[in-house]
Amino acid sequence: MPPDRRVLLANSIYHLTNDAAVIVMAGQITVLQDKLQFGYLGAGILTAVALIVTVVFQVVFGHFSDRRDPARFLTWAILFLGIATMAISLATGFATLVALVAIARIGSSAYHPVGIGWVGRSFPGADLDHAMGFQSAFGDVGVILGLATGAVLGSALGWQAPFLAWGALNLAAVVLAVWLLKGGRVASGVRPAARVRYGSILRDVRHWLLPIAIVGAAFNVIVTFGPGLVKHKFGQTDAIAGVSMALWILAGSVAAFYFGRLSRRFGRYRSLLGAYAFLALAALIAATMDLPLALGALWTLGSALFITYPATFSFVSEASHDRVQGAAFGVIFGFQLIGGAMAVYAAGFLAERLGNDPSIPFFLVSALSALGCAYLLAVRGRIAGGARVGSAAAPQL
Repeated sequence: MPPDRRVLLANSIYHLTNDAAVIVMAGQITVLQDKLQFGYLGAGILTAVALIVTVVFQVVFGHFSDRRDPARFLTWAILFLGIATMAISLATGFATLVALVAIARIGSSAYHPVGIGWVGRSFPGADLDHAMGFQSAFGDVGVILGLATGAVLGSALGWQAPFLAWGALNLAAVVLAVWLLKGGRVASGVRPAARVRYGSILRDVRHWLLPIAIVGAAFNVIVTFGPGLVKHKFGQTDAIAGVSMALWILAGSVAAFYFGRLSRRFGRYRSLLGAYAFLALAALIAATMDLPLALGALWTLGSALFITYPATFSFVSEASHDRVQGAAFGVIFGFQLIGGAMAVYAAGFLAERLGNDPSIPFFLVSALSALGCAYLLAVRGRIAGGARVGSAAAPQL
């Protein structure tokens, strides 16, 4: 297998197990609420703390990753994540759950800036959209499996079981990826910059800070409060609540996998704009309609959220310099997670204040997605100037 393909496959495997370990908590959030006694606000605080920890360490890891071997960097991070995820099963109450989840998020903070930055460097030009869509689809599969197993195993075997299972699978992923990368010595192919200039990075990616924050808000609100909507508004079981969110992400992973074709057919910008519009409509339907229409809208129109990831990653990869890709993705994912942290806290607070109404978070997602549409229309004429230095692929409008 060519070295760049081994890089893509190893990163994709890491993306799968990393995201599954992160999301397994949301898959059984209603089980955790019952067992450890916390409500909508507690769910918002738990998720917000996890995201804030990730923000800090993603920026740190992104900063240092451009000067280090990304294969070795990811190996140690995923190893730490596997052990820390298994340790979450030792939580005895809400406070210890928050603390152990925060520790595990240190390990999960490495993949997105390091792995996606490495993929961006390895696939310049015409193959960029395909590579970004491929690794993004693996991450989506991890989220699907994490949500589904969290819901099913958490209900059947106890809330500790999903954390133990995905901790062990992250350790297995390390073994497989090390074999693929032959000890972690597949070169990144780019000499890193001597100094990271964050002012320059922010200028390069400035057009994508608000969109990625909105995407982070929408995703985290849906996976955190979606199970509550299905259970408390529509009267379904914990398992069905979690699996319904997994099916939403399954549809999204298919969309992400075919993003390269979609981009060639309609253009990257138009695909991204349409995704925000579909998501706004899907969230509004979920908040106001009955169960079949709510889930039908999420599984179809709502799957467009997952197109925004590879589209935005490709724009960012082109807008930032090759030699600071890790730092650039650390910054961009920082904004994504800040958006998520703010939104889940606001959604939990509003839902609890407004009569414990599980529909409120979805109204928030709809409004934010509509804002994303308006913003992209406003900056359309300026996006074309963000192509990466030395890239063979111009942004597709």
